[in-house]
Amino acid sequence: MISEFIHYLGTRAASPGARRLGYAGETAALETRHRRCRKAWQAHLASTRAALLSAAERAGPNRACALIGGGGSVHDLPVAELLDRFDRLVLLDICFGPGARRLSRRWPQRVHCCPHDVTGIVDWLAKHRRLPPAELLSHLALPQLDTPPDWVASVNCLTQLPVLPIAYLASRVTDENLLEAFGRELVQTHLRWLQAWQVPICLITEVEDRHFDRHDALTGRMDYRSLLHGFQTDAACIGQWPWQIHPPGELAGGRHEIRIIEAWCT
Repeated sequence: MISEFIHYLGTRAASPGARRLGYAGETAALETRHRRCRKAWQAHLASTRAALLSAAERAGPNRACALIGGGGSVHDLPVAELLDRFDRLVLLDICFGPGARRLSRRWPQRVHCCPHDVTGIVDWLAKHRRLPPAELLSHLALPQLDTPPDWVASVNCLTQLPVLPIAYLASRVTDENLLEAFGRELVQTHLRWLQAWQVPICLITEVEDRHFDRHDALTGRMDYRSLLHGFQTDAACIGQWPWQIHPPGELAGGRHEIRIIEAWCT
């Protein structure tokens, strides 16, 4: 708890609304979890970095600027290698911990942390605490950048976009169907957000959750592949791997969880 609190104090959020919905706390918890689960996560982080480099190579010769959504947690980013292909990296996220800010200080002219809510609804939710109107929900919240990106990536954040907004609304919106539709729309809007840049893109996301008991028996499964159907039409899958996000000992009762991750690029 002390370590998580220290990380929380060192986290910078895009807005007071982001902090109110819990993004700073979640960022601090993720950093603490990374330290606890470093060994179990090592293969996933390495696979993510390799997929990003492969997608960047497919995008063509060296470019001016890369934009990386979900870039606040830099453990899964091959920053030095990407700087061999791009003059500038823009790390985009709703919160940034000390690790990302250290990278921007190391390469002050080449790595930029851009605090930004890609959903465009967090501040509105913090104020109104009800489901947003359709026109706001479908709005593509593109950040204003000094240099337009030549390549855009979304890294391990797609299915996480609805989690905190739904949790924030759950006490006031009791219709689970409405909350589920709201979450699906956030995911679909993010896929349109990626495509709106009209440049080569890379999407790294979980496509399945698998839950196991202490005896390694499968107790539950969630499949998110249907969310990608429209996106997959114009994209190629360049990798798939398991992420043991909650290894044995991390959850109560010896339970553990694996996510299946896929990398797609255009």
